[in-house]
Order: sequence, then C-alpha cells, then structure tokens
Amino acid sequence: MELTLNEQILRLLLALLLGSVVGMEREYTQQSAGLRTHILVCLGATIFTIVSISDMSLGLVLKDADPNLAYKLVRDPARIAAQILPGIGFIGGGAVLRHGASIRGLTTAASLWMIASIGMLIGVGSYQLAIVATVFSFLVLFIIGGLERSMFKKHLKKFTLLRVQVTARENALTEIEQWLDKSFPRKTVEVKTQRNEEANTATMSYTVDLRGVQADVNVLSRKLNALDGVLSATLKVFHEEKED
Repeated sequence: MELTLNEQILRLLLALLLGSVVGMEREYTQQSAGLRTHILVCLGATIFTIVSISDMSLGLVLKDADPNLAYKLVRDPARIAAQILPGIGFIGGGAVLRHGASIRGLTTAASLWMIASIGMLIGVGSYQLAIVATVFSFLVLFIIGGLERSMFKKHLKKFTLLRVQVTARENALTEIEQWLDKSFPRKTVEVKTQRNEEANTATMSYTVDLRGVQADVNVLSRKLNALDGVLSATLKVFHEEKED
C-alpha cells in the first residue's frame, strides 16, 4: 500500500489531534503520563503502522523458467505493528506506581494502551473508527470518571498512613524494628533502609497503616527518640484515597 506524502502527514496530524484529546484528561488529573506522553504514543503507533503497511508494497519479484509467470514475495506487513503492543506494555508498566498502601496509574496505563490502538487505526486509514474510539475513551475517562468519583465517593478506600523516618546507629536497628512491630503489629506496609557505612549509621523510612489504630504522634515521637541509638526521628500522618 503506497501512501503519498500528503496522506502520511494527514494521518500524523490526526494522531496528534486525537492523542491530545485523551491526553488532556490525564493532564487535567495530573497523572504521570499526561498530554505530551499520549500525543507521542499515538504518533509513534501511527508511524510504525504506516511503515508496516507501506512494507506491503516492497518485495522481490521471482521468475521461474516460464518468463510469462512472475511471483512477488511480499514481506510480512504485521511484524512491525505487532511490536507496538509489547512496547506499550513496557511504557504502561512504568506508569503504574506504588504509593504508600495504594497502587496508582492503572487507568493511565490503560489509556496509553488505548491511544496506541487509536494510532494504529489512524495508520491503516480507519479514520472514522479512530475518531469514535477517541470519543468513547474521552467519555470513559472524563465523564464516567467524574461520575464514578461523585457517586462512589463515600465508598472510596481511604488510607490513614504514618510515615516514620529514623536515623540511628547500626547496632540500634534491631531494637527500633522490634519497637515498631510491637507498636504496630502487622501494620507496616513499606520499609526502606539506606546505610552510611562510613558513619556507621542508617536512615530508615517506614510507612505504617493506621486504620483501626489510635496513635498520638507526639507521644510516639518522644518514645522513639528516647530509644538508645536513635539520632533523629520524624513522624508524619497523611491521608490517601484510591486514585487512578
């Protein structure tokens, strides 16, 4: 399938337009993959699809003993387009993030997957279906997303988390961990440790789920700072809701 330069440019312009429609909603909600990411993904999927279908016109003309017969060996036009899907899976995986006790970015990853398929539709020239798919995607993200947040706001899973950051001597780590386990049994959802071998110290960050726990930050701070080997300790309580 041989495309003129004007046709190729038209498809790229349409990919830019439709990619921006979906990307604007993600940008409005301040997601990790926003307007520019969706535009680039849509453009890239379109370009790869154009290259893939253009490859159909390329090939080798094979002739046998009979000069009146000729065979054209056409290359597989799907091999380039087929690689778009695992590529988008890699990008989408980067958009899914763990933040405290919740997972964010699943809807953004799905929107990237969707916008790649729209780019492929544009690449093969299915303009009408690409526009309809874009409209449906925008409705799902913006309209239905707003209804979901308003109708099910009371049922959103809320987290009350305590973030503890402690700098202590290496030989005090075990005592601090035992203190946290005793104070918040089976409540720790994330632990990060960074050691300073030269100073023989370590900085530990704990994220603790406080649901169902009565905790006084001031009292906890005093008790934690009173432990042997603790050089500094900060505690912060924050609230978090399930997000896309």
